[in-house]
Order: sequence, then structure tokens, then C-alpha cells
Amino acid sequence: MHKYNDSTTNLLDKYPRADLLQTPVIIHKLPRLSSHLGLNIFILRDDLTGFALGGNKTRKLDYLIGDALVHKADTLVTMKATSFSRNAAAAASACGLALHVVIAGTESEQNPASQAFFNQCGTTLHYEPQGESVLADACSHLVDSLKKQGKSVYELHPGGSDAIGALGYVRAFHEILDFSYRSGVHFSHIIHSTSSAGTQAGLVLGQCISTYDTCIIGVGASLKADAQSERVRELARSTARMLGIQFDETKIVVDDKFVGPGYATPSEEGRTAVKRFAAMEGILLDQVYTGKAAAALLHFATHGTLEGGSVLFIHTGGNAGLFY
Repeated sequence: MHKYNDSTTNLLDKYPRADLLQTPVIIHKLPRLSSHLGLNIFILRDDLTGFALGGNKTRKLDYLIGDALVHKADTLVTMKATSFSRNAAAAASACGLALHVVIAGTESEQNPASQAFFNQCGTTLHYEPQGESVLADACSHLVDSLKKQGKSVYELHPGGSDAIGALGYVRAFHEILDFSYRSGVHFSHIIHSTSSAGTQAGLVLGQCISTYDTCIIGVGASLKADAQSERVRELARSTARMLGIQFDETKIVVDDKFVGPGYATPSEEGRTAVKRFAAMEGILLDQVYTGKAAAALLHFATHGTLEGGSVLFIHTGGNAGLFY
């Protein structure tokens, strides 16, 4: 095992957090799945971050809301009814900020559970019947309007995947390192779902800072591998510049073979993986992100791709698909 070389906390200390989550989060072994696959499979439970709906979006919001508060914002604006905007709704409420969300479609077309959650948090929703093609313009007009009303507005990138948001997973990698060196368990592979890129960019940068020897595999939820890799690369570059660190682009590994019929559409392999995790470990995954990443994990394990050590699967949340 390599010497513990991690200066992450020193790099991150100057970036404020809103203290939204309970960390370090739980990492534990999956005993039945490990026995079934003949590998040591561990899981990072970012579905149990201790705030609102949990998941990887909470880690990003911890830094984003911290940044908003430092900039004296009183109003947040973002787009789309997603796990990110729902967690942002809870974070805004907890920190005394107003949140406005611009959503494609009409009110009657929305998921009732999602609508109820926004309502409980006091979020103001703005509907755009013309669809996603006009969301960016509608969001820009809303920001201008709120500023004219004297509001101090902080815009949240959809998915929370900007340089500030990516810090959440630079910090998460530090927690993985801490567990690894305390437990003596070395992770040869780290597998997670990748889409808006903040999770993977942060993890890769955390690895570059620490020089921890592992292979981080982002399992694509939407884009082809080349496009997703470029998305991760661009975000990692901007975050690395902000942190003043070196970034090794060769650490970006994306597998797009498990997207299935398309984004937000269940795949047969994903359904099987979701059932396997529930039946063998009592862990609930969703069909959009974690289910497809779990499908990749099962495939890699049965085809000999993961030989060489223990494997860490990151549960990035998803609420078992309740809001999709």
C-alpha cells in the first residue's frame, strides 16, 4: 500500500461549507454480494448523508450554499425538477434563503411527490410550457427580474457541477482515503454513476492530490464515453485551476455500455442489479443512476475486470426512483 499522502484538507480549508451533511459518511462491506461475486465489495453510503434527500447532490450543495452565504446571497436560482434542485430546496430553507426553480412543462405534468417536496420547503416554481429549449433564457430573465427587485441572487448550475460543487467529491475522496488507511482495506477500483460530471471530477482530483493507487470508473448515465469524458475533463480542469493543483487527465475512465435505452429510461441489466442489491443487501437503488452503475459492477465482477483487490461502489442517492 502506498504511503498516505493527502493534503486535501489544507487545500479545502479556505472554501466555506454550509455544514449540511453528517460526515464522514458510512462505508461498509456488502457481505452477501461479496460472497456471491467472490470479491470484497464495499459501499460508500452517500444516500445516508443525514440531510434532506441525501445523495451526491448534498455534498455539492454543502460547498455551493457555503459560497452563496459568503457572497451575501438571499436568493438562489436553478433549473429543472431534479434530485439537485429538490435538495437545494431543503438547503435553501435550512439556511434562510429563497429558492426559485425554472421547470420545463406545465404544473399538471410534474411528479406529485416532487411538487409536494418543493411545497414543503417553500420553493417558488416557474413553469415553462415550451420545454427545456427555453429554460436557459427563462432562467436568465428570472435572475434579471429578481435583481431588479433588489434581491442578491446566486445561480446554481444544474446538477451542482461547477468548480465549487466539485469540491464536495474532492472531500469525499479524502474520506475514502481515511477509511482505507484506518481499516487497511485498499480499493483497487471505485465505481460510481457519472452524468453532470461533478462527482467524477472531484474524485479524480482527490486521487491526483493524494496519489492513491486506484482506478475510478464512471458509469455513464446519459452520454457516450467520449462526450462524458470531455465533460468530466473540462470540469476537472477548472476545479484544478481554482485549487492550484496538477490534474492527470489519464485518470478519467468512463464506461458507456450500461446507459441502456437512454437517460432516465430503465435498462434490463439495471433492473436486475436493483433487485440484486435489494434482495441480497436490503439497499435500495434507482433505475436512472445507481441501478445502471450497479449493473456495471455486477458485469465487471463476473467478467474478471475487477481482479486485484477490494472494490468500492458509491451509492450516489436517487431515493429509489421515487421522484422520477
